[in-house]
Amino acid sequence: MSYSSFELLDHSRPILVFGRDGQVGRALQICLKDLQIPAVFLGRSDCDLASESSMIEVLNRYQPQVIMNAAAYTAVDKAESEHELAFAINSKAPELMARYIANVAHGILIHYSTDYVFADTKKDAYLESDPVGPVDHLNVYGQSKLSGEKAIEEVFNLSEDFGHTSYQDKFSRYFILRTSWVYGDGGNFIRTMLRLAGERDQLKVVADQVGAPTSAQWLAEVGVQMAGSRVGSGIYHAVPDGETSWHGLAVFAIETAVGCGEGIEIKSENIRAIPATDYPLPAKRPYNSRLNHEKLKRALSEMAYTNHYPHWQEQVEAYVRNYVEQSLKS
Repeated sequence: MSYSSFELLDHSRPILVFGRDGQVGRALQICLKDLQIPAVFLGRSDCDLASESSMIEVLNRYQPQVIMNAAAYTAVDKAESEHELAFAINSKAPELMARYIANVAHGILIHYSTDYVFADTKKDAYLESDPVGPVDHLNVYGQSKLSGEKAIEEVFNLSEDFGHTSYQDKFSRYFILRTSWVYGDGGNFIRTMLRLAGERDQLKVVADQVGAPTSAQWLAEVGVQMAGSRVGSGIYHAVPDGETSWHGLAVFAIETAVGCGEGIEIKSENIRAIPATDYPLPAKRPYNSRLNHEKLKRALSEMAYTNHYPHWQEQVEAYVRNYVEQSLKS
């Protein structure tokens, strides 16, 4: 990877990573360990993202030039009854980060967001420029993440309007990376399917919701690459090539695990495809989670991104193979 704009950083100030213990946060720890730049990783015990005073104290203590926000309130169903907490973590906390970074010379904010900001208004892949919402069609989690996106954009736009942070002078930037169906080191759909496949002789999996399974490790690499680039601020859709349903992902992951020697006896024909209406949840999920990622591809090509752009199947295959190998060892 090339980190061309890291030369502009004050190396006495650490990269500050929120969400240390989440899937993307853990991946960022791996991704950043070889950089010759200090990094501080914060978990829930280090900073209460729902507390404005806690956020301000942490920002003033570390005075970062780069913030990578991999933290979020992600309990999608629980958010329906914890509206205030979801908005505090997913909207107010990113706004405070943006307010801080917008006034830092060469400051950079990397913020991870979600496909849940869209509400099935299209049948093909969403562009970054497509209208979000409508808000009243989103679940509370989606509403809170959308509010966070808008807060970041408004902070940076206001800073430019009033000359506090012009690109010509301070060149502070933000990158909102929307993604979908994330899996990594931690609890996720793939691991759940592999566990259930070892316990049951039949599974029922939703087949009418479509998206792109996305590797947390790849998301971490993309975030670091963007932080070390000179591309312009904005929203970027960060998902791999291809698409599938939850049922398609389950079948592919289980078949891959079987091919690696995992002791799973369930047959593919016994992984039944069902509609989402047969698996009701408190919070409504989008049927269409497709995200057009051509903008990200162009950006990566501009920064001499040497790795080929991945397909979801190759990433899931590598993830399952590694997971099975580690399981067999233990």
